[in-house]
Amino acid sequence: MSLESEPSRPQQATRPRPHKHRKPAKKTRKQPPYAYIRKAAELKAAGIPSARLLDKPKVMAITGVSFPTIWTWMRDGKFPRSRIVGGKSMWLSTEIEAWIAALPVRRLKGDEPLEMA
Repeated sequence: MSLESEPSRPQQATRPRPHKHRKPAKKTRKQPPYAYIRKAAELKAAGIPSARLLDKPKVMAITGVSFPTIWTWMRDGKFPRSRIVGGKSMWLSTEIEAWIAALPVRRLKGDEPLEMA
C-alpha cells in the first residue's frame, strides 16, 4: 500500500488544548479615574501626605520585629493599633511613620551626658 492511494483529508487548524493545571491568564483592564484617586491627587498637590494601608508582612518588615511583639506593643499602647479591612489587619502608613519618627535616638560614645532635672 502506498500513501498516494489513500484519500487525502483536508487539514484542520489545530489549536492547543488548555493545560489541566494551568489557570487562564487574567485579563487586565484600565481602571477609570475614580473620585478617591482624584482626591488623593488633590491632597498630594496640597502637601498633605497620603496614607496607604500596610498589611502585616509589610509592617513586620518595616519594624524588624515579629507579629507577637507588635501585638504586645499594640496591647500596651506602644504601637499604633491596626484597622480591620476586609477581615485583615492593616495599618495606616502615616501612623507607622510617626511611630518611627518618635523612636529615641541612640546615644554614641562622646555625646554629652543628659542633664537630669
